Amino acid sequence: MRNIEVTIVNPEASRERLLAFARTIPGAYIGIKVAALLLILEGQRPGWTAGILGVTRQSLTLWIHKVNERGLEALKHEQRPGRPARLTAKVRAELERHLERPPFEFGLPRSRWDGPTFVMFLKRRFGIALKVRQAQYWMHQLGYRMKRAGYSYLQAHSSDAKRFRSTLKKT
Repeated sequence: MRNIEVTIVNPEASRERLLAFARTIPGAYIGIKVAALLLILEGQRPGWTAGILGVTRQSLTLWIHKVNERGLEALKHEQRPGRPARLTAKVRAELERHLERPPFEFGLPRSRWDGPTFVMFLKRRFGIALKVRQAQYWMHQLGYRMKRAGYSYLQAHSSDAKRFRSTLKKT
């Protein structure tokens, strides 16, 4: 009996996107760590294992050392110290909706979003004070890409253009 080949054809299912997706799901990244350690136990080279699972060799080495020192509990997610993020899920969802509309709809004197405008908006709307560079980083995280200013040149009325052409001297 012949084995039927199974392939993934959806463009969303790229290696990078799948790994990024695994990082967003609680517990899925632990599965990647477990799979990496299983491959190492089976005799696979660390470089190959890291490459196939989309992690760095340094991360894999750290996982091995942690498991050697503290056991399997070391693979679980550890709470990291530091200030909690101000970009909460609720604020993020609201900002995504607001960035789709121009700033002048919110009473800001601009036609496009930029760092200083976004800082002013965050201060007024949410009471969040950020520096311009951090605000630009948030905008980038929300999927907004900074663009250079576009220029549009005003065209003359056809009657004005005809009058201008008639005043030109023929050479």
